[in-house]
Amino acid sequence: MADKEKHQIDLDAFFKDAAKPAPELSNALMANILADAGEVAAARQVLPEREFVKRRGWLARVMEPMGGIQGLAAIGVCTALGITIGYAGTDTLQSIPGVGDIVASISGDPLDDFSYGDIAGFSDFLAEG
Repeated sequence: MADKEKHQIDLDAFFKDAAKPAPELSNALMANILADAGEVAAARQVLPEREFVKRRGWLARVMEPMGGIQGLAAIGVCTALGITIGYAGTDTLQSIPGVGDIVASISGDPLDDFSYGDIAGFSDFLAEG
């Protein structure tokens, strides 16, 4: 019981103090308070309303560094062309009119000396799978 009595607050004393009229502030103190309030109010100017910015989807954000849809299309075409030319080999490319002259003008096939077991050329290696 001793702990409970020690922590109890006499509310009647607080209510008596609250019922007394507040002391008058001096004119100098009131002038300082109003000056500070004016400075704070001036510092808190209304900020302009932010414009709504539509967020782009995750696919657009991923494609942006690669040039958007045009860049991805170019990468896809180059990839397909590279795989086709790489898989076809020089023998097939020389049979295409116009392309055969370009392939023939290149100073030989760098993979002519390729040998892997019983396979004589790189094109044969690709055909083996």
